[in-house]
Amino acid sequence: MKTSVLSLLVLILLLIVSAVSFAETRYIIDQLVITVRSNKTDNYEILTTLRTASPVIILAEDTEYVKVRTSKGIEGYVRKQYVSKAIPKKIQIKQLQQQRATLESQLQQQRQEFQEKSGLAMSRLEQLETLSDDFKTTQLQLEQIKKDYDKLKKSSDNVVNLAAERDQLLEDNRRMTNELVVLQEENRNFHRSNMIQWFLAGGGVFLIGWLIGKISRKKRGYGQF
Repeated sequence: MKTSVLSLLVLILLLIVSAVSFAETRYIIDQLVITVRSNKTDNYEILTTLRTASPVIILAEDTEYVKVRTSKGIEGYVRKQYVSKAIPKKIQIKQLQQQRATLESQLQQQRQEFQEKSGLAMSRLEQLETLSDDFKTTQLQLEQIKKDYDKLKKSSDNVVNLAAERDQLLEDNRRMTNELVVLQEENRNFHRSNMIQWFLAGGGVFLIGWLIGKISRKKRGYGQF
């Protein structure tokens, strides 16, 4: 019993190793339609047919036949000369066409990205030129503002000086006005004093003349007596 179990395990292992060793993909060679038979003898059953470039999984092989599994899962035998490890031209052409389509798509995408980046670069260049022009304009405006500020500062200094001169002139004017008022008052007082003096002098002359006349008349009266 143990020997039978051991033999069965060894057989299973051999089958697994054999399947692993031969489980590779091969292709039906060009320009053929072949049959997959049920066995390697002349008394076989046709299980299915395979056209050129059909992939099959190799399960086992000998000098004349290979055991295959089709893409539909059918297992059978085909002559070894009809299968090849080389990828058929039909598949190669299809793969190349797919690669070309992929490359064309990538090229188109890169071309589009390049155009977008070129457009973005041009836009940024235009923005840079605009910023440069704005900077130059701002620089000129700043220089003009600085000149205007310097002029205003000088004007402010002149205004301060003029204000100081104005205040001094106002002060001189007030002082001179006060002096004029004093002089006018003194002049009025002087004229008033002169008038009084002239009046007094005139009155004195009149009084003296009157006295002289009166005295003279008295003397003449005395002489008559």
